[in-house]
Amino acid sequence: MDKKVSVIVNCHNGQEYLNKCIASILNQKHENLEIIFYDNFSNDRSKEIVSTFMDKRIKYFYSNSKLSLYQARNKALEHVSGKIIAFLDVDDWWDENYLSSRALLFNDDNQDFFYCNRYTFYEENKKLKIFRKLDLPNGKIYNYLAKDYFISISGLIIKKEIFDKVGLFNKDFNIIGDFDLVMRMSRKFNGHATNEPLLFYRYHKNNFSKINIEMFFKELNKWFNDQVKLEDKDFLNNIKYFEKKLLTCEIKNLLFNSGKNFYLLHKIVNHPDLFEKLKFLIVFLMPKKVVNYFKK
Repeated sequence: MDKKVSVIVNCHNGQEYLNKCIASILNQKHENLEIIFYDNFSNDRSKEIVSTFMDKRIKYFYSNSKLSLYQARNKALEHVSGKIIAFLDVDDWWDENYLSSRALLFNDDNQDFFYCNRYTFYEENKKLKIFRKLDLPNGKIYNYLAKDYFISISGLIIKKEIFDKVGLFNKDFNIIGDFDLVMRMSRKFNGHATNEPLLFYRYHKNNFSKINIEMFFKELNKWFNDQVKLEDKDFLNNIKYFEKKLLTCEIKNLLFNSGKNFYLLHKIVNHPDLFEKLKFLIVFLMPKKVVNYFKK
């Protein structure tokens, strides 16, 4: 018999996208599932929309106060009954074969968590773009992720027992909690990838990480410093990649918060180390008129 999958959907005021998200779960070819819908103090029509599905596989839970995202994820984990845990954010959706493509591996003792390629759906122009065209790695993928982190939580499936071994989400994080969890898992446990893009990740103006760049940088900086203190061997072997990631994030934060402060942008561009390492990022983020200004 197919193993039961508990799909966690954390929601705070997600009415705009809920129909597509929930429908994509209920329409899975792998039908042995439950939805743990954790409503994190929404004040919109989220509860009403969920109730219209009239499906006994949906279990609705409501928080009487606004929790941090990873507090809410941990609360949702308390209610799962399946041995396999999947996550889907309210603004994303799955292909109908998302779970069935992995189902044969759920009983494989050599596989601990699963992830897939994805499409990015750009809401503004309604275009799809495949995320990766190269083969995604399998096995202990910590070193790969250190160089280039490519896992979306909406494309992540984890055996429940893994949480008992690596712990839950860090409740102090609001943005990088899934990154932190995956890095902990990938150090000791085997991941299995499918290159087929079975997840649709929605890119829109209200993406939380997109509009909270400063928070992202502060959390990543804390994570980095914590790893340094732990003197973890795997981390230290890859520290140059993490330094680059942190540096990129810092520059992105500076640019985002600089507004029309051309003086600050000029300092960044003329910094001999930062500009050479991150020229591609600066050019990508700045308006053409600013780029042309520095070329003079």
